[in-house]
Amino acid sequence: MLKNKITCLIFSCDKFSDLWNANLKLLRHNWIERDFETYIVTDKPTDRKFPDITIIAAGSEREWSERLKYALQYVKTDFIFVTLDDYFLIKKVDNARMEHLVNLMERYVYDYIRLYKKPTKATSKRLNGEKGLYHIKTDINYSVNLYPSFWSKKFLEYCVREPRTAWMFEVNLHKCAVEYGARCLVSYQEDYKILDVVRKGKILNKATRYFKKNPGIYEGTRELQPISYEIKLWFKTAIQERTPPYLFKFVRCMYVRFGGQSFTYQMDKEQKSF
Repeated sequence: MLKNKITCLIFSCDKFSDLWNANLKLLRHNWIERDFETYIVTDKPTDRKFPDITIIAAGSEREWSERLKYALQYVKTDFIFVTLDDYFLIKKVDNARMEHLVNLMERYVYDYIRLYKKPTKATSKRLNGEKGLYHIKTDINYSVNLYPSFWSKKFLEYCVREPRTAWMFEVNLHKCAVEYGARCLVSYQEDYKILDVVRKGKILNKATRYFKKNPGIYEGTRELQPISYEIKLWFKTAIQERTPPYLFKFVRCMYVRFGGQSFTYQMDKEQKSF
């Protein structure tokens, strides 16, 4: 049983509260044996209530990382399952597999297990005796990220020492992992298969197609992202994944110079200013 070992934190905000019903509907349907405390961490107070979910309104005056820090006071377990409001669970979860992963963290003192394989270039050697589990090279950008993952509470507490937006928090996570000496793994088993639903406040086309095939899940009225944006996003991700380290900074600089946004570039500038 996971009840006494993990707590689930689903991060959101008031502007994304239209996703809550659909997210929770799929969570309940696909993780039937879920027996642990689950919280939605948001900014503004709300009158909405769910029988099996507690809402933590951490305050809109707080930055994203500060809301996470605030939520940690409610966590009584040593491990935390972290996910986001627009990551919809679309495949049945093998609860025994999840228990195995948490037991592995507990027994061998791992700090983080990512359940989403990207970025694949951060994947290192396979963990001996384990199927689909690999070590993570924490010196790679976004090697530790906000895709669905198990965290040790102590490591997560270390990561929230400074106020940061969600984007700058995530881009700094791998540096926190290096400083902390975090022992990190990634699973290639699709233990928690997600549908990425929203980017820049708009519904992605693949999410729209999924909702058409599976009516009654999401009934909001968000705008649809132009397909051109998704093509651009695909190319950006592909370039990031395939660019050799010695070329990365040059390619990134050119991308920013021609109007692109890069949080790794922003992070490097921030660190040089100190």
